[in-house]
Amino acid sequence: MMFEGKQSILKTRDLAILLDLSPDVVNDMARRGHLKGFKSGNQWRFRRRDVERYIDRVKKLAPPPG
Repeated sequence: MMFEGKQSILKTRDLAILLDLSPDVVNDMARRGHLKGFKSGNQWRFRRRDVERYIDRVKKLAPPPG
């Protein structure tokens, strides 16, 4: 897995860096249900396994290079 040895819960900012997106885009994706997350207080949190599934799903949808 790509996150071996890493924390199992990611904050919005950490995930934004990982996905090369802004924190606002990550929060919007979570609000719309495109990215599975949960609220802790007023902050979004994301489980590592859900992020890995999202990345796998996006890779499958991406057109092959070339």
